[in-house]
Amino acid sequence: MTILSSKRYWITVLYIGLGFIVIFSVIEHFMQYSGIDIDTFVKERIENRQWMRYLLSRLAGGLLYGMIMGYYFELRKQKSNR
Repeated sequence: MTILSSKRYWITVLYIGLGFIVIFSVIEHFMQYSGIDIDTFVKERIENRQWMRYLLSRLAGGLLYGMIMGYYFELRKQKSNR
């Protein structure tokens, strides 16, 4: 439980989560739109009112991935310090 209450853990979660969000969004954008097509993206996501779902899915995915990987890294760090 000391890992979850650590400030360093939550900073790691933030950085890993943001990195995941950016990388995942870029890869998905290129796969879905076959390149840089901002106009179609805006039309499909914002004008069709899917922006909230898109944003919430990114935040939830980033938080979950960041928490899992952050816990793994902090646990490894604690074990190596013993």
